[in-house]
Amino acid sequence: MHNPPETPQALHLLYEPAGFICAFRFDEGRATSLKWHEVLAGKVAAPAFSWLHVKTADVKVRHWMETSDDIPEHIAEFLLSSDTHPCLHTTANGAYGTLADLKMEIGNTGTEKGALHFFLDGNRLLTLRTQPLCSTNMLRQKVLDGALFDNPMELFAELLRCLADGFDARVASLNDKVDDIEESVLSDRRPEDRAELSAIRRQLAELRRHITPERRLLNQLNRLRPAWVPTAALEELNHALDELNELHLTLEALYERAKLLQEEIASQMSEQMNRNLMALSILTALLMPATLVSGIFGMNVAGLPGLHDEASFTMVMWVMMGLGVATVGLLKWLKIW
Repeated sequence: MHNPPETPQALHLLYEPAGFICAFRFDEGRATSLKWHEVLAGKVAAPAFSWLHVKTADVKVRHWMETSDDIPEHIAEFLLSSDTHPCLHTTANGAYGTLADLKMEIGNTGTEKGALHFFLDGNRLLTLRTQPLCSTNMLRQKVLDGALFDNPMELFAELLRCLADGFDARVASLNDKVDDIEESVLSDRRPEDRAELSAIRRQLAELRRHITPERRLLNQLNRLRPAWVPTAALEELNHALDELNELHLTLEALYERAKLLQEEIASQMSEQMNRNLMALSILTALLMPATLVSGIFGMNVAGLPGLHDEASFTMVMWVMMGLGVATVGLLKWLKIW
């Protein structure tokens, strides 16, 4: 007996768009993977909650976002926008905004920065991105490894920890490079140190522009202490913000250290230049009397002494050497050399 052919509606439900990355349902803290047709079925009933992670560039995902009754129209419009500036907006029962994150791979733009849009309420976390990002990839791996989360805010706090871990790894890599440059500067400075240190300072400045506004916005969310968020979840959020604050302090200290090293390199270069100028000045002073004598005897005028005396050349050379020795003695007496 043959099975009846699948209807177009069934195929439509089974088809998962390319923009669908992952979805999880959390029951009593434990995660279960969801298919796309289960996401289309609607909200997960409390006390369970869900996490949906998608790409904004997919047409099917955009259509679902624009037509979903569960997501207010103005929030859906914001989540699908191309705005990359960190921001945070709160509603009576939720929050949404943009976080700056590090890309997993640097594309043709040559920048490490990526944008993660999110929507958070009492029974879901929705995240959207255009390119693979470090934080959501780390969070997904933790969920797959069996991490337990009791509510969306705890999951969001873990996302912030993953965000801080990604930045922390980048800062640690830059710190190692600064250590190498510092050792080089204090021993035998390499010619490429200055250019490498300038590149590091540019990267640190870019990381500061990512982290500083996020700390301010998330601290604002923590101060509001929304009524729909459990107290324990707010404590988790506070711990995650502490990690971001510690990262900010480390980043500031490393930036100042790189700045001081750059000033030290500039000071060394200035000192080397002064030594070179001093050597040139001393050489000029030593040759100046001889140059004066040779200039005088090089004049093609009548009356120059010694023109017909064979010993004149030897006498002139002795005079030039004597003036050179006298110049050296003068420089020693003046403590210039």
